[in-house]
Amino acid sequence: MKNYKLTFLFLLFSIMLCVAQEDKIIGEWLLTKVEVGDKIEQPYYITNFSKNGHMIVMGMGAGTWEFDKKANKIVMKSELDKDFNGDNSIISISNKELVVTKDEAKLYYLKVDQKNIESENKASGFVGEWKLINETNQTQLLKIELPNLFTFNEILEVSSTTTTGTWMYNSKEKKVIFIGRTRLFDGESTVKEISENKFIIDHNGLEIMGEKNTSNVTIERLNFTFEDLPEESTEDSPWTDFDVLLNKLSNVKHLKYKQGRLINGTNSFVYSTLLSTVKVNSNDRRVHLNNFSITQNDTLQYSESVKGYLYNEYNNFFPQEEPYPFKVINTEPVTVAAGTFNCKIVEGFEGDSKIKFWMIIDQPGVYAKIIREEIDPFGDLDYLVIELEEIK
Repeated sequence: MKNYKLTFLFLLFSIMLCVAQEDKIIGEWLLTKVEVGDKIEQPYYITNFSKNGHMIVMGMGAGTWEFDKKANKIVMKSELDKDFNGDNSIISISNKELVVTKDEAKLYYLKVDQKNIESENKASGFVGEWKLINETNQTQLLKIELPNLFTFNEILEVSSTTTTGTWMYNSKEKKVIFIGRTRLFDGESTVKEISENKFIIDHNGLEIMGEKNTSNVTIERLNFTFEDLPEESTEDSPWTDFDVLLNKLSNVKHLKYKQGRLINGTNSFVYSTLLSTVKVNSNDRRVHLNNFSITQNDTLQYSESVKGYLYNEYNNFFPQEEPYPFKVINTEPVTVAAGTFNCKIVEGFEGDSKIKFWMIIDQPGVYAKIIREEIDPFGDLDYLVIELEEIK
């Protein structure tokens, strides 16, 4: 009887150990290091071993897992990636660290404590929008949010990329970890300096500096719909007289505009210059604009605008396209870099794009300001603000 009780207690204790071991595995783990022989990699991605046996890697369902108590190993099954498949023999496990071997690799995990991360991140000083300082003409903007999300935008002359991910700060070690696919600062970095308006981090010997973006630009969203606009406008464009347009533009050599494109996921803009050279032939009753885009690297002609010889004959919004439908909202002064102008304000659609025009009443053909917005095929907001800088 005594031996029976001892055997029962031993089995009960073994079961409790196995349950405790499995409970330790459940949760989120950050893979910080992989050793294969003399080679060391630092992949930095999060794996969630959920209680129901599902395995989630970087927010995506990657397969299933189970604990083999006899062999003391984690068995992973995945159709998403063969690297997730296989047996992971446990070398050591605690409430903070998990070390396993898989094939010829040794993998090191750290337990993710979301409450501690949120507390550390909140006190870090990293939250906000930062413009990265570099020696290229590339605009790089890093938006860091609570509790642990970041958005990284890289804007080139002809394209842009947006990367999202998570981040965590360690105040004790003065380290910050970015988990995403930025390539520039993915993984762990040492914080060399952090203040209200500036940070400097060292990522694998590369010093990265950010300056706080303090832009206070007001983003005016165009919230009207097709149903808000009449099928036929009850008020026309203020520029219905072609002779006045010819007369006014005959005194203009060029029009210079500042164009700002909203950087996706931020409150910041990347800017370029639009220049329209103006040529008027009063005898032929014809006006011609060559339109150029000027950036740090190049000047490119992107379009021509012509009115006369039956071209744009009935377009009283020239040199812009006539919107449909549209509505004249009101008349009010607007101040831009080129000055203060009394304008007719028009809202309407150009295809799927919403537009808002500030049309200078006594200067036909010249817009003080234009807002254009639409939702791109990926569901992101494409938002432009164009303001008059100079009439010469």
